[in-house]
Amino acid sequence: MKNSPIIFCHYGNSKYLPYIFKCAKISNPNTDIILLGDPSNQKVALDCGLIHFSLKDFDFGEDLKVFDEVYELITTPHFDAYKHGDDWNKFVFRKWFILHNFLAKQGIERFWHFDSDNPILTDLSTLEHKFSHLDCTVQCHGQCFKGFFTNYKIIEKYVKKINEVFLRREDIEKFKASILNHSGPASFNEMTVYDIFNREEKFASERLDKIIDDSTFGEVISRSNGMKMEKLPLGEDVQITFMNPDGRFFCIEESSGKPIEMHALNLSWMPIYLYSGVLKHLKKNYRKPKQPFVSKSKTLSQIPVPLKQKLKFLRKKIKKFLKGKK
Repeated sequence: MKNSPIIFCHYGNSKYLPYIFKCAKISNPNTDIILLGDPSNQKVALDCGLIHFSLKDFDFGEDLKVFDEVYELITTPHFDAYKHGDDWNKFVFRKWFILHNFLAKQGIERFWHFDSDNPILTDLSTLEHKFSHLDCTVQCHGQCFKGFFTNYKIIEKYVKKINEVFLRREDIEKFKASILNHSGPASFNEMTVYDIFNREEKFASERLDKIIDDSTFGEVISRSNGMKMEKLPLGEDVQITFMNPDGRFFCIEESSGKPIEMHALNLSWMPIYLYSGVLKHLKKNYRKPKQPFVSKSKTLSQIPVPLKQKLKFLRKKIKKFLKGKK
């Protein structure tokens, strides 16, 4: 039986894409890896051995038409909703409509789906049996779809719920009021709707940050999520992540002190040189025979910081200092 494909959705040509795509190809050599993208990222996808489809080719349907009519950007003033010139908050809703159209047209029932800033470190076909009894898996601390899907129709239900929720004007107004005095960035997003979907619909799911057989997919590595933490050379918080000599990556569970193998790393908000360091380690060591966890292995904090990154950090620090003196 053919392996379930890995599907990314992304617009724009973000700097980290080649690192993510190459990691996925190394760890999943016998799996189709697909990017639903745009002209700006077609070349990097094809160069990395991915199959590229245009988002526009699957941008159709009555449900999507309704969404475009009912959607509104609901955020605090501190929330930056625009990337590559477009409302990315809207995109993270729209991509589910587009993904559903793609799956239906291609006849894909089972698949893997992750954010495009998550390097995949394990052959995912070896893990499907752990989740085959579910409709889907979830991340974002149980607040969003991610990972393995055995039933693509769960997405059809979700996109209809997105439209339904935006049409509940009383609930929308309540949410607006709830963030009115919020001091930081906040938005009405896919996780807001997923929470409602999870309460109102019946389906079988499981969190991907659950530790199974001393391994996990984890959550964003800039926060603990039950793992021990350290700092990168320029001060960023990060889970202590060991780069084992056999190409695997391990974090340390805070409660037990046990090494936990990571099947993926969520590198959101991490500097680009970390993506490069992760790829280099995986590429050099992935095919080596597995060996026990080596506690003396280097961690992500020992990946050298490029001079350009150091100078950028220094400029920001000087700018902040001068601003404080005014």
